[in-house]
Amino acid sequence: MKKIVVILAIIFSFQSFKIEGQNNLQNNIPNDSSVKIGKLKNGLTYYIKQNAKPKNKAELRLVLKAGSILEDQDQLGLAHFIEHMAFNGTKHFPKNELINYLQNIGVEFGADLNAHTSFDETVYKLSVPTDNETIKTSLQVLRDWADGITFDHEEIDKERGVVAEELRARNGVGSRMYYQSIPVLTNNSRYAERAPIGTLDVILNAKYSALKRFYKDWYRPDLMALVFVGDFNLEDIEQQIKTTFSSIKSAKKPRERVYYNIPNNDKPAVTVQSDKEATGSKVSIYVKRFEDEVNTLNDLKQVVLQRLYSGMLRQRLSEIEVEPNAPFLSAKAGIGNFLSTTDSYFLGASLKENQLLNGVEGLLIESERAKRYGFTEAELERYKKSFLNNANIRRKEEGKLSNKYYVEQYIDNFTSKTPIPSDNFSYNFYKDILPSITVADVNAISKKWVRDDNMAIVLNTVEKEDVNIPTNEEVIALIDKVKNLELEPYIDKLSNVKLLETPPNPGHIVATEYNKEVDVTTWKLANGITVIVKPTRFQNDLISMSGFRSGGSSTAPDSIYVSARNAGNIIGKSGVNGISNINLEKLSMGKTVSVSPRINYYDDLFSGSSSSADLEYMMKLVHLYFTKPNRDENAFVAFKEGLKSVYKNQDDSPSAYFEKEIAKNMTHSHLRSMPLTVKQIENELDLDQAFNFYKERFANANGFTFVFVGSLKLENLKPLVEQYLGSLPSNLNEESKSKDTGLRYATGVGKKVFYKGISDKSTVDLRFTGAIDFSLEEKEHLSLLAKLLKIKLTEELREKMSGVYGVRVSSFASKIPYQWYRIAVRFTCDPENVDKLIAKTQEEINNIKNHGASQINITKIKQAELANYEQFLENNNFWSSKLKTSHEYDLDLESILEQNEVIEEINSEMFKTTAKKYFNDANYAEFILMPEKAE
Repeated sequence: MKKIVVILAIIFSFQSFKIEGQNNLQNNIPNDSSVKIGKLKNGLTYYIKQNAKPKNKAELRLVLKAGSILEDQDQLGLAHFIEHMAFNGTKHFPKNELINYLQNIGVEFGADLNAHTSFDETVYKLSVPTDNETIKTSLQVLRDWADGITFDHEEIDKERGVVAEELRARNGVGSRMYYQSIPVLTNNSRYAERAPIGTLDVILNAKYSALKRFYKDWYRPDLMALVFVGDFNLEDIEQQIKTTFSSIKSAKKPRERVYYNIPNNDKPAVTVQSDKEATGSKVSIYVKRFEDEVNTLNDLKQVVLQRLYSGMLRQRLSEIEVEPNAPFLSAKAGIGNFLSTTDSYFLGASLKENQLLNGVEGLLIESERAKRYGFTEAELERYKKSFLNNANIRRKEEGKLSNKYYVEQYIDNFTSKTPIPSDNFSYNFYKDILPSITVADVNAISKKWVRDDNMAIVLNTVEKEDVNIPTNEEVIALIDKVKNLELEPYIDKLSNVKLLETPPNPGHIVATEYNKEVDVTTWKLANGITVIVKPTRFQNDLISMSGFRSGGSSTAPDSIYVSARNAGNIIGKSGVNGISNINLEKLSMGKTVSVSPRINYYDDLFSGSSSSADLEYMMKLVHLYFTKPNRDENAFVAFKEGLKSVYKNQDDSPSAYFEKEIAKNMTHSHLRSMPLTVKQIENELDLDQAFNFYKERFANANGFTFVFVGSLKLENLKPLVEQYLGSLPSNLNEESKSKDTGLRYATGVGKKVFYKGISDKSTVDLRFTGAIDFSLEEKEHLSLLAKLLKIKLTEELREKMSGVYGVRVSSFASKIPYQWYRIAVRFTCDPENVDKLIAKTQEEINNIKNHGASQINITKIKQAELANYEQFLENNNFWSSKLKTSHEYDLDLESILEQNEVIEEINSEMFKTTAKKYFNDANYAEFILMPEKAE
């Protein structure tokens, strides 16, 4: 379902242009000339772009400019139901043959084959290989969806249960509050009555003719678009589209496609909602107005002004979060699309449940302060740099951006008339227009957007005796109160500081190795650090960095575990070298750089990224997070308050309660496996403990390995490595290792049933856990077994029994702190169906143990693995992960290139052997969450 968006989702990908044309702001925004846009005689629109990222792959979409808003009263939920039926029988693919065919060529259901229905659009999605036969068949699939869904009555009746289970799975506190708020947000418009998921009564009882009527009325070429982006020949694809889709007949007497507006409300509309299962409190404020068309360059300039305004306001709100006695936990702001023909100015905040009104007031105050006094020159200049830098990244990455980056733009152009100029144009337009934009220009945006009329406020909170829930009138009263407050102008507190005044004395490399097969260089530094480097051209100007070493919070005694567990996050929010994290963000605006230190259970970690120009800045940050982390009391208090809010009401949430009970039973309530409690956070989370533990972990860099992958040159990286990593403090006599804290997972057979929640649904979690003779090969076999079981359970529990919407099957294996594995099955279902669905799951597990896998399913898994591997080989993050694994397990680097051979060896016997080994009935646990019993 399309969400209410708070930040304008226009991705500017502009074409190169002539300066003299751009200076006339009345000119229309030019479309990207690399996109072929056409229309068939029957009215169907198409967008085609050749793009080689990823190689030999294409993203195909059938877009329908129709959704649940067009349903008749007897069709509530049927727009979405039709989306389901598209996978259950078409003219050329009876019943489930479509899914089987696509899986056999490596298309994974859910990941590569999917669809969504929202209020105003329906989109069918295919991600496929680009060989000629597959493309030809994929066009036939899209054509069948357009006018060839068969609506077999037996299949409709089977699918009713699946759609009902989707509704059931979504039924929780979030959906309850959403359905309560949508009438207020949309001023009781038609949108309040047309939620895409529909009603259970219609889903279960709708006449076949009602489904067919919606399909006939709205699935027609004048409301359709095809979006094709991929590694193919553009002219060939265009000809195939014409050949395949020109014969779709236009509607002779088409129903009018009405675009429903959201009525204005002169006075603020407020709804305050509480729920016994809510775990936190938040407020959302919308000021709505009819959308402005964005056609000319002057329209585009107005969008730029709005983005500057909302971006600077977000920056201010992030500063408030870490102030002493901050009124809210976190906050955000934006100007963008709301629904249909309506845009909105949005303010949102996570609130402290004992300061609800204070939090709403604090949010309104910052909005009013910006309106009353505007922004400063310094704020604007920083944000201009950031704005232009982001445009420059997209410009430089032309040809290396993924297909999906473009697909979403073209869908928005068809459904919402969003402009689609090119990245190069974007950069040059911004570069030309930003210097002329003044603070007064940006401040003027508030007159248009920051108003009282057409305002809607939704406040969601927990339902507890000790929470003082405000009335609608009390919330409304804050609006006038804030307008009459005496406020001081914002003061920019960024002083004239430098990140690192004096560079450290460089260390030196003591050994170098080069692997020609994978083009990887390894440097050994004198201080015990290893650096692994792989230059790539997968991106034009982006570099990823990761650092790792054994250790983590396992090295901390139980007495400081809570502080140690959170030390990395606390320091990550505290800044370095006396510069607060907020000011660090300001200093970094206009740069493409990020660095995060982390401490998990068994590792000390770094992650980061940068452009080639900002590589040294990233290295400086890494150095400072080792040598000069901040001890920031304000950042700590804000983090602690946020953490308490996460865990405060966890037992009121059925899902959080369920997870906690599983952890209790599976780990014997081990301290380090259990969710934190507010009491622990309040009494045991200590800033000095966290800071000192962090400093202790990073005082000695010996044993750290850093991996750099991306658009870099060895000759540029080498001196930076020597200076900023080679200079890190080190004690070669101390080796960092993780510690065994005694955490062990339960064995034996157990069954537990828990009762929590008011929704009529159950969650089933089945677990096999035990010892494993660990190896990467065995871990991979376990992962493949989980994929096979997911295919089988999807076929049986969903397609045949209509008992679930989806099934999750996961696997995990590790040699730390001991050699163990887990394979788990989870699904949501009708409480009455729990036993028979578990029985069918066990039956399918036994079938694999006794018979292995069918050749059909082996082919599905092989093709998906091969397709993913081919795509991953051109991904920086994949190489970073594989280089890390190769180093940790002392593997030959060439093995990264041998995955195809490993995949080809997958066979039925492997599945049978693995299933017998790990589906061990002697180590099996069943956990079932049932709704609370009526008293």
